[in-house]
Parts: sequence; structure tokens; C-alpha cells
Amino acid sequence: MPLRVESLVSRLSSRLSSLFLTPKATMPVAVGRSPSPSGERPAKKAKVEGVVADVAAAAAAAAAAAAPKAKGKSTDGPIPPSFPGLTTEEIVRRTEVEMALPIEIPRTYPYELNYRDKLVLAPMVRTGTLPTRLLSLYYGAGLVWSPEIVDKAIIGATRTVDPVTGVITYSKGQGPIFTTHPIEKPFLIFQIGSANPELAVEAAKVVEQDVAGVDLNCGCPKPFSTHSGMGAGLLSTPDLLLDILRALLRNINLPVSAKIRMLPEQEPTLLLAAKILRTGVSNLTVHCRTRSMRPNTVAMWDRLGDIVKLGARRNLPVICNGDGEGWANWDKIRSTTGATSVMLARSAEKNPSVFQPSGPECAIKVIIPQLLNIAEYTANPWGNTKFLLMQFKPSPAPISTLSKQERKEASEVMSRAKSAQDVVDKYGFELGQGKAFMDELEVRLKAHPEWNVWEARKVAEGEGVVVEAAVEEEEEASNGSTSEELDEEEAAANAAHPA
Repeated sequence: MPLRVESLVSRLSSRLSSLFLTPKATMPVAVGRSPSPSGERPAKKAKVEGVVADVAAAAAAAAAAAAPKAKGKSTDGPIPPSFPGLTTEEIVRRTEVEMALPIEIPRTYPYELNYRDKLVLAPMVRTGTLPTRLLSLYYGAGLVWSPEIVDKAIIGATRTVDPVTGVITYSKGQGPIFTTHPIEKPFLIFQIGSANPELAVEAAKVVEQDVAGVDLNCGCPKPFSTHSGMGAGLLSTPDLLLDILRALLRNINLPVSAKIRMLPEQEPTLLLAAKILRTGVSNLTVHCRTRSMRPNTVAMWDRLGDIVKLGARRNLPVICNGDGEGWANWDKIRSTTGATSVMLARSAEKNPSVFQPSGPECAIKVIIPQLLNIAEYTANPWGNTKFLLMQFKPSPAPISTLSKQERKEASEVMSRAKSAQDVVDKYGFELGQGKAFMDELEVRLKAHPEWNVWEARKVAEGEGVVVEAAVEEEEEASNGSTSEELDEEEAAANAAHPA
């Protein structure tokens, strides 16, 4: 703990102790009395003690904030190990045994998904709703993941289809749980949060007709997920994780995949990956951080190469997730990890056109008008639409001609907006263009049903049409928390009911 912070903590604790907790000899001795029927005095005491605790907590937080951040290192606490009692040598041996065994549940499907040679959209709480997915596909995302939907949230949901727009909504009478459109079906992976094989299958069957694949979330580190054994909690119960995948493989007629985080040590991570790859899954996505690493900690790309090699031995793709910035660092990720596909999260959250081979479009002049028209056409709830706007980062030069001050003002406009019309009035574009966007999206998807984004990038570079943002210091922070940093209660609500 830095000296100044340590001194502050000491002085605060001492002062508070003398004020509230330590009786002084000069003070009158309190006479015993019956407690108040209203219980107010105990509450008052609790309030005083609460103040002490709050200040102490604040001081501790200040100390933690002042401490240097570790890069690329895990800070995992008392998280149950995946393979307790096994030596490193035994784990390595078992990994090779797994790789020598045949696939458990080999499957073929009427529509086989291609997970290779793509930039794909990550499953993101609240951000990965229908407007973001459609925009991502429009600009070149090869596949898009839905936000994590907890199994019990979607089970029993009613499916309705808008006769005009074709939008499909799953709900239980308290707002949409999951919304999609037939145009994205060939590219849409539905991600399930589950800790029960039977419930996972039941949940997948609810949406099976409207998606192209099913993915098991094995990486969400939020307590709302892990305390129920879901998400990253499955990393500590690999047998259950594998049982859920096997159940999905046996009962769902769609490609099944999994998304995991790295374990603190490399050898157990490789054993877990080998076991998952053997089940019969069509793809494995690896977030190159551990369960307890924060989003601002550097992703450990250097550890992914060994997992990619395991996938290659099974002829299965492994997608890299973590710190992907689209074209800005895709070549470095591919050369470092060997992965041919990269999953984008925060970069796509800031500007979904990051997928475009020729470089991103101006967020203010192009993306926001498109987003608001899509949101209007698909009846996306305003609360979610505003959240999406708040995540957009105004584009720097040369993508945008706006000055820094104008970009700052644009962020303030999004923050103050109480409706889409407020934004329209400021920037003067038209609504009512959602159908035209959908028609153009359909044309684009038909023209490039399986395009190789890396080849498309080479073509764009050869034609001299690539426009990239200048490298500059990040001065204009996002107006809202990223999806990875939502508070736990909000994340829990959104995972169950992502508008």
C-alpha cells in the first residue's frame, strides 16, 4: 500500500475510533434504560457503525486503486481448481490421452456453421441486442453471438412474430427476453447460461428454429452467474460442463460450441480444452483472461497458441477473444496465437462498423443514424437503445472531421437524450429508414454469405480505400460502463431479460 494512502487510512481509522467507538473518561456515564419500542437507538448505533465501515471501505478502495495493476497475471482468489489432486505431470499425460481418443458424439448438421477466417461479435450483456447484431452483420461480422440468456429465463417464453417487420420476440409478459429477425438466423449463435444439462437442452429447444447454433457460456465471471454454478463456475466443475455439452450435442440439431476463460495455469487449461474438443463441439472460443482478471488487464494471447494447436489436431477452430480491436491488431493476434478468427467485444461496442474491411465509419454521422433507424424499425426499447448510444465512442480523425470539442459535445448529447427524436433534432437526419437498411443488409448478406474477411481486407488495401483512425491518446472516455463492467445486479437482470 502506498505510504500516503496508508497514512490516510491510519488517520481515518484513529479519528473515527476516537469519535464513535472509544468512550472517554470525561464523558458522563450512561444510565441504563429500556430499549425504545421503535428500535431507533439500535438503528442509530448501526448507522454510526455503518459510517465507520463505509469510510474504512473507501480508504481500502483508495489503497487498492493506488496499487499498481498487474498485466497479464491472474489474481484468482480461492476459486475451486478444475482438476484437484492431479500433479502437473498427470495433467499433461491425461491431455494426451484425451487427444488420442475418438470424438465422443460426432455430428453432422443440415446447415454447418463455418467459424473460420472471421471477425465475430462477442456475446455481450445488454450490448449484443438485435440492433448491434444487425449493424455488425451489415459491416462484415461473420457470426454474431446473442447476449447470455439464462436457461430458466427463456424456458416457457412465448414466441411472437411481428407481421410487418418479421421481428421475432420471446417474452413472458414483462418485456422481451430475446429478440431476433430471420435475416440474421444463418449467422446467429444463441448463448445459454446453464448449470443443468436438462435445462440447457430445454432452453435450446425453445429457440432452435430461429438460430444457427448454440453456445454454452463457461466464462462469465459475475457472481450472479458463478454462484449458481453457471458461467465461469463451470470451469471448476468440468464434469458438469462436459455433461451439458454432451446433452446439447445429443438433443439439439444445431452446431454446439463453448466459450471458456483460461485457468490460472496453462496445463489444466489444455486438459480442459482437450476434453471439450473431444465431446463433438464445432468450435471453442477462448477468452484470454482468467476468471478473476479485470477487462483492463492485458489478454494473454501468448497462452492461446497451444490451445489452437489442440484444435488443429481435431480439425476444429479455436476463436481468440480478448483485446481484439478489429483490423487494428488482427494480424498480431493471428501471428501470435495461430487463431484464424477473432471475437470482438469492446471495440464493436464502441463502433460496430469496426468489422468493415475498409475501416470503420464515423460513429456520429453514419452509425448513430443507422442505429436509431434500426431500433425504430425493430421496436427496440428506448432504454436499451440509449445504452447502446452511450457506449459509442465518437470517431477520431481521419474517420471523422469533428474536432475534439465537437466529439465531446456529441457524447453529451447522447447522455442527455430522452428519446431518439432528441438526437434526430440535434443532427438533422431522418427516421423511418429502417426498412431500407434491412433491404440493403439482405443484399449484402446474399453477396457475401461466406466471405473471408482477411481476403476482403487485402482487396480493400489493394484498392487504396482503407481508412483507419489515427493513433491518439484516449481522452474521451465512454459515457457508460462497458458491458463487461456493469454492476452485478444489473448484469443479472440483463442476462435474464436482455431487452
